[in-house]
Amino acid sequence: MAGHDDFLDRFFAAIEAGDIDTVAECYADDVVVWNNLARENSTKADNLKLLTWWHGRVDGIRYEIVERIPCDGGVVQRHVIHGSVDGDELDVPCCIVFRIADDEITSLHEYLDQAALGNVFG
Repeated sequence: MAGHDDFLDRFFAAIEAGDIDTVAECYADDVVVWNNLARENSTKADNLKLLTWWHGRVDGIRYEIVERIPCDGGVVQRHVIHGSVDGDELDVPCCIVFRIADDEITSLHEYLDQAALGNVFG
C-alpha cells in the first residue's frame, strides 16, 4: 500500500501544477469519476476538462493531505483544498475514495463541502 502514497502524491502535485497530461496518465482510460455535487458519473475526458477549468479558476491551489487510509483495492483520503477565487480564500474539506489497479485510478468518488466552495462555480 505504501506505493499508493507516492502515486497519489504525484497525482495531486500534477493537479496543483496544472499538469493535466500527468493527471491523465494517472487515470485508467475507463475511469469512473463521481462527486457529490454533480451526483453522476463522468468520464476521463470530462474530468480532465473540469480540472483544466478548476486550475484556471482557483489561484494558488494547494492540497493539504489530512490522512490516507489504505483499503481493499485502494485508498480513502481526506484533505483540504486551499486556494483563492476572486480574492476570497478557500479552505474546502474533501474526502475521496480511490480505487487503484496497475498504477492507475480506476474510480474516484469525491465528497466536497459545497458551502466551503464559495463562489468557485459563480
